[in-house]
Amino acid sequence: MKRFLLGAIWAAVLTPLIFYLKFGSINWFTIGFTIFLVALCLLLALGLFIQNKTEYHTAVPTERSLADRIGAFWLLACAFGPLFGWLLTAIPASASSWKWQYLGRAFLAVILPVITAVPLVPYARGKAALIAVPLLLVITALPVLSCWWVLADLQQGAETVVVDIWRRPPALQLQCVSRTTSTITCDDLHPALAGAAVMIKWLPHTRRVLSQGPVTH
Repeated sequence: MKRFLLGAIWAAVLTPLIFYLKFGSINWFTIGFTIFLVALCLLLALGLFIQNKTEYHTAVPTERSLADRIGAFWLLACAFGPLFGWLLTAIPASASSWKWQYLGRAFLAVILPVITAVPLVPYARGKAALIAVPLLLVITALPVLSCWWVLADLQQGAETVVVDIWRRPPALQLQCVSRTTSTITCDDLHPALAGAAVMIKWLPHTRRVLSQGPVTH
């Protein structure tokens, strides 16, 4: 058990460090992968801890029903649902495809973990509830939180803004200013040229540009 606890500490420290040394930055994928490794080590340590402590085992007999079979995939849904959801939205999105991609990620990272967790609730009784209830809540919350900004964009929808781009002296650094209230910046656009207004359709919470083109009057 101690080895897995130490492994959780090393994973929390070394994983972001390795990504930073390799790619020069730490993004949300790095953070999510680190959390996955830490959670895996902690779950293995917890499993070894309660392995011989039968008082923390559930006394509710399994029914081998359809609900039990669905619940058997809970950990897999929590571990791989967010990964497959991230891969789905890693595909370049367009103004016509982004909603289906985001809905697919929401299903994989939110709905699937919750659906597979519900059949396990009846087994959290007696002393088993002291471990089972926090475990169900925390582990299920992790994939849901990984999809928080995606859910926000699904709720709000895409935003269309007109952005003026120019170079500010003396450094001639590119400046991007929206004509309406928006949080969009040059870091989101990566513009190459200045001097023209651009119409942008983007997702403000995940900061993804869907389309951009010249302003037509």
